[in-house]
Amino acid sequence: IAWLWVWFLPLMMLSHMGKTLWCLFGILSIHEAAHMIAARFFHYPISSITIYPFGLCAQIDYIGMGRIWQELLIILVGPLTHLVIPYLLQLFCDMDLISVSYMEYLCALNTSILTFNLLPVFPLDGGRLMQACYHLLFRYTMAQRLTYISSMFHLFLLLYYRILNTYSAWLVMSFLLFQILFSWRQLACERMAFYHYRKVHPAKGMLRSNKSSDLYRAFTNMIQTKRGWMLEEDWLQVYIQEPDLGRSCHIIL
Repeated sequence: IAWLWVWFLPLMMLSHMGKTLWCLFGILSIHEAAHMIAARFFHYPISSITIYPFGLCAQIDYIGMGRIWQELLIILVGPLTHLVIPYLLQLFCDMDLISVSYMEYLCALNTSILTFNLLPVFPLDGGRLMQACYHLLFRYTMAQRLTYISSMFHLFLLLYYRILNTYSAWLVMSFLLFQILFSWRQLACERMAFYHYRKVHPAKGMLRSNKSSDLYRAFTNMIQTKRGWMLEEDWLQVYIQEPDLGRSCHIIL
């Protein structure tokens, strides 16, 4: 079997399917590279970069915890690359590297990837944009729960109306559902990781009074306690007993 793969894989990569896979790898890698460049520009650490058959995947630490306007830019640059890719394909066509029909096929593939990626389903970019909007309005835990509930609702609609009714789409949506359920179970860990991040990186937003034992991510919180009103930094100092707890919780973009 191993020898069959040794012969079959190079032949497949030289075939029409293989060329399409290489193009798909390139499109998704450009998309992910844009996320990484934007993340590094805003000083978000990238702990690892994994190469999958479908493209690159970067693990950006603390995404979903920092300044919302910065993370909106990090999220948006990925989909924006799909607006540039058709011009690159046109250039390749003008250089006679690909045919006109193949260029049109790749442009359609690029549009499909962009459309799917902007679905309001976590952890797709559309789902992360939805998450950022929730964080502008609600406290951290509520915003996270609404993100996961909304994502499962939109997945249900896609399945119920059979909008994506192919084997590959069902496989991807099953993976997304697993990610959502896993994130729901990790919500307490995510919350502690967020508190640890805020303790190390104090908020610089507008001051907002808060009568709950949870934080608004988009604001600097003034929290009401039994001792009276406390600034967010003082409250976190009391709340967090094990500051290393949040470091093991990474959220992947």
